[in-house]
Amino acid sequence: MRTRTVILTGALLLASSGLALAQQTQTQTQTQTTTASAPAPFTPKFGQFDFGFRADSLKGDEARYNRFRDLRSGPVLDRFRFQREEQAWYFRAEANNVGYRDQRYFADFRSIGKLKASFEWNQIPLFSAMEQKSLYKDLGNGVLGIDDAIQQSIQAAGTNAAARTTALDAAFANAGTVDLRSRRDVGAFNLAYSVNRDVDVKFNLKNTTRSGNQVMAFGFGTSPGLNPAVEFGMPLDDRTTDMNGAIEFANTRGLLSFGYNGSWYNQNVPFVRFDNPLRATDIAAGPSAGQVAWWPTNSSFAVNANGAYNLAKRTRANVGVSIGRWSQDEALPPMTVNTALVSLPLERATADTQADIKSIVFNLNSSPVNTVWLNAKYRYYDYDNKTPHFTSTNAIIGDWNAGTQIHEIEPSSFKRKTLELDASFTPVDYLSFGVGFGREDADRTWRIFEKTEDNTFRVSVDSTANQYVTLRTKYEYSKREGSGFEEHLLEEVGEQPETRHYDIANRKRSRATAILAITPVGWLSINGSASMGKDEYDETGFGLRDNENNAYGVGFDVAPVETVSFGVNYGHEKYTAFQYSRTANPLSPTNLTFLDPTRDWSIDQDDTVNTFTANLDLMKALPKTDIRLSYDLSDGKATYVYGGPAITNPAVFTTTPLQQLTPVKNKLTGAKADVQYFVRPNVALGFGYWYEEYKVDDFSLGESTITQPNLANTNTGVFASTIYSGYLFRPYKAHRGWLRMTYLW
Repeated sequence: MRTRTVILTGALLLASSGLALAQQTQTQTQTQTTTASAPAPFTPKFGQFDFGFRADSLKGDEARYNRFRDLRSGPVLDRFRFQREEQAWYFRAEANNVGYRDQRYFADFRSIGKLKASFEWNQIPLFSAMEQKSLYKDLGNGVLGIDDAIQQSIQAAGTNAAARTTALDAAFANAGTVDLRSRRDVGAFNLAYSVNRDVDVKFNLKNTTRSGNQVMAFGFGTSPGLNPAVEFGMPLDDRTTDMNGAIEFANTRGLLSFGYNGSWYNQNVPFVRFDNPLRATDIAAGPSAGQVAWWPTNSSFAVNANGAYNLAKRTRANVGVSIGRWSQDEALPPMTVNTALVSLPLERATADTQADIKSIVFNLNSSPVNTVWLNAKYRYYDYDNKTPHFTSTNAIIGDWNAGTQIHEIEPSSFKRKTLELDASFTPVDYLSFGVGFGREDADRTWRIFEKTEDNTFRVSVDSTANQYVTLRTKYEYSKREGSGFEEHLLEEVGEQPETRHYDIANRKRSRATAILAITPVGWLSINGSASMGKDEYDETGFGLRDNENNAYGVGFDVAPVETVSFGVNYGHEKYTAFQYSRTANPLSPTNLTFLDPTRDWSIDQDDTVNTFTANLDLMKALPKTDIRLSYDLSDGKATYVYGGPAITNPAVFTTTPLQQLTPVKNKLTGAKADVQYFVRPNVALGFGYWYEEYKVDDFSLGESTITQPNLANTNTGVFASTIYSGYLFRPYKAHRGWLRMTYLW
């Protein structure tokens, strides 16, 4: 969408000038025709067409270039606008990129003081990859099949890795190609009706559908380490409908409203079954197909009531109550689709999941005197998971063997109570001091900490409403502590007893931010910002130990004359994290690697992003001409450094020493130019040019890493762990030009 914002900005300027011209003409007409009896009717009307043709020269990954947009070459009707305003009503209609995959339509009608209604239709594409090799054919109803001859030829190769690789390569050489893309269609309708001065009725409806496919990888079984994992385009076909309505009573003393919120998600492809490229028939040691469950059909609803009342001393009290339920009762998939194994019956046929939600919010805001502002807020949130307990014995292990393990669900629930207290004092004009305290108490089930307490203290200093200087600063410090630690929950899933989960682990956090804007004269503005933050997990043995983030930015905007403006901004962001782990098998009498500290390893992550933007606008600096120029740069780099005793321990790396990963680099550069010449006050001819280049170097999904559908090593006889679709991070370079005409009336 950024394309239209920059390339077609001139149309907005024409719209503004055209509207001003229309209003000026209207005013002159009214002056000339006014009589003593009555003025002429007020009927301003404005319309705009922006149409033309665009073409491009693109080298590289077209899918990434058009990831969330559609910039194909061809005729373009990008800005259609119509607006009419009468004394009692107002209407506006818009259309963008008509006929393309990212088209948008919008209409808004308002009867002044009585009715507000709007409708929007928005298409959002997602282009993942183009012309990818695929052995699969979509047979409908969530079934992805491979020709039997291909499966049989690879199966005939037996366990010989080289022979299987040759057969798989031959299959891919003759495979067809497919574009991996999906589309989201969003329709929204909003209505607000004023019954009288004190009563409003509001209604909102939003419908979202998804279609197409997206890149996914699945193994043939329940374990992520099974051979092979297969990457392909998962079919998408679902719908989400959100609806809410409310009736609101309001006057000068307060407000009272009652509402209903509902959401329904419908999944038309609950299960996806996909053939195994390596096998045509089921055997106990391996299936001929796999199956995965998509997000199931589910629904939620809530009824709510909100009230506010104005008290003495400029004080306002608010309270909100919401009660709702989330539920899902779709069919559960069988343990396995491998017909060579006996799939035991499940405890129940459907999920039968349900959670009751209760939320209460109290808020008190007061400014008893001009120099003091006080605020208190309390929130109670209860997520009560009422899903019946589910236990599965003799579970199928990885689609290849019946086991003796017991699998059970953990219907987690939690209650969260939050208190926020803030105060601000303004002793002199343009300077205020603030203090605040926050506390969050949380009770959880099926987590290693039953309870957590998080206390936050904050201070701030602000200088606002000053025409020369605006300053906002804030510092926060918080400490979270858990109680009721249950180590057995870690043992049940085979985790180390020193493991802590970062979202509930004991943690100390500090944050500081500052924003500064200086306007010494009317034509110059200087801005700057800085922030820092750090999370420390001192009691965590395995898991996230700490992470930090630091950022700053500087820039300025200059407008020496009315027709010229210029701006430059630079930003720097850095994020670091340190994690610790141990490579070991589960503890048993015959295996003690679980307790071996020499198998510990760590990873130190460092992400850095630099951004730079510059823009120059020349609006009528040349007669009848508007010129807009801009430049954007985003340069990122991520490094991952491994350390710890295991790195140099020969017992861990018995054959090949660990090789450090190469940094991940990506750079996006863009330059844009837009020129418009006004042939007449309501007609403009324009030209736009856009250059964009994306460079990427990724050790995981780069072209130097994934060079073929599978990574079998025929020298060692090790077969591939993944069969790839060809989805990669690829660079691109694009030149795009626009020729267009804008017409206003």
